[in-house]
Amino acid sequence: MINVTSLKLIGFLLLIVMFTLSAEEQLNNAPLLSDTKPAVQSSLLNNDEPLPVNARILSLLELSEKSPGQAEQLLPKVDDISHSFNAAEKYLMLIIRANIIRESHEQHKAINWLKKALSLEDKIATMQLIQPQFNQIHTKLANCYAQIGQYELAYQQKNNYLDKYRDYRKFLREQRLAKLNAKYDTDLKVKANELLKTEHELQHLQLKETEKEVAIQQRNIGILLITAIIFIALLIRQLKINTALKQLTERDNLTQLLNRQSCFEQGELLSEAALKYQHDLSVILLDIDFFERINQAYGCVIGDELINAISQLGKESIRPRDIFARIAGEEFAVILPQTNHEQAKAIAERFREKVQQYRYTYQEESLQITISIGVASLSQTEQNFDALVNAADEALMAAKNTGRNQVCSYIKQD
Repeated sequence: MINVTSLKLIGFLLLIVMFTLSAEEQLNNAPLLSDTKPAVQSSLLNNDEPLPVNARILSLLELSEKSPGQAEQLLPKVDDISHSFNAAEKYLMLIIRANIIRESHEQHKAINWLKKALSLEDKIATMQLIQPQFNQIHTKLANCYAQIGQYELAYQQKNNYLDKYRDYRKFLREQRLAKLNAKYDTDLKVKANELLKTEHELQHLQLKETEKEVAIQQRNIGILLITAIIFIALLIRQLKINTALKQLTERDNLTQLLNRQSCFEQGELLSEAALKYQHDLSVILLDIDFFERINQAYGCVIGDELINAISQLGKESIRPRDIFARIAGEEFAVILPQTNHEQAKAIAERFREKVQQYRYTYQEESLQITISIGVASLSQTEQNFDALVNAADEALMAAKNTGRNQVCSYIKQD
C-alpha cells in the first residue's frame, strides 16, 4: 500500500512536470520583442552599458528616413549641441547625414559618412550596436554600394547586417526565457504549497500520469516537426537571397543587361570556342553621342531613360544568340558568335539606323540621339578577347573622331 507521504511526494513531482510544460508552451507563444530597459538588456550580452541617446537625435533619424529635406533643415539646430554628444549620438548623426546626402544621389559621399560612423563602433556597447537604429547602417551601405555597382561590397554589408540581426534576435530570446523562468519558478512554489493541502488531487494526478506521458511524447514530436519545417523555410529563403545577390552581380541594375564583368567572362569563353572550332567572332562597341550634354541639359533621369531606350533598340537589332551588355555609363558592347566582319558591320549599321530614327519626346520637345560604333573581328587581332575589345575600342574612337553617328571598322596596323 502506498502511504500518504508517498502520494504527496508523487503528486508534488507531477505538478512540477505540469507547470514546467505549461511554462514551455507559453514561451513558444510569447512575443519576440522585449520591453526590458536597454541597461538591463546590455548586462545579459556583455558588461558594457549602452550610451544614452538624445531624443531629438532619434526623432531626426526617423525624419531623415521619411523626409530627408525636412531633416536637412532641422540638422543645424541639433548640430548646435553636438559638442556634448557621446559616441552613440555621433554614430546616429553620421547616419542622418548619409540619409540626407543620399536624397541627392551622391552615393560616394553617403558611403564616407557611413564609414565614419563605423569607425566609432569600438566606443559603443555591442548590445547597442545590434539595436535596429544602429545595425541599419549595413543595409544603407549595401544599397549605396549596389547603386554604384560595387556588388561584392554590397553583399558583404548585407552579411554584416544579418550577423547583427541574428545576435539581436538571440538576445531577445534569452531575455524572454529569463523572464519566463523567473515568473514560473515563483508559480511552481505557490502551486506546490497548494498541492500539499489537497490530498484528493494527488489521487487524480496518479490516475492521469500515463496519459500525460503520452501527451508529452506527442508534443515533443510535434515540436521537432515544427522545428524542421522552420529550418527548411529559412534555408529556402536563404537560397532565394543568394540567387537575388547573384543576379545583382551579373546584371546591370538600370537596363538588366549583362554588366561588364559578365560580358568579359562570356567573351573569353566564346573566343576560346571560336579558336578551337575555327569559327568567326566579332565585337561591336558603341557609345551614345554627346551624352554628357544631354545629362547636363535634361538631367540624369532623362539620361537613364535614353540609356534604357538604347538597350531596347539594341535587343531589337541583334540576334537571339548574340551577347548584349552595358559595360560603362553610356557604353555598350555586343558579342557576335560565328559572325564575320562584314556581317557584324551590317548588324551595327542596322542598330545605328534604328537609333537615328528614334525620337524621344520631352515636354513637347522631340530629342534625337545618335550613336558611334566600332567593329572588330577575332581574325584581325592577337587571337584573344581582350585584344578584340581593344581593337573595337580603337574603331569606336575613330568613329567619334571623324564625325560620330557612324560605324567604323578596325584596321590592323602592319
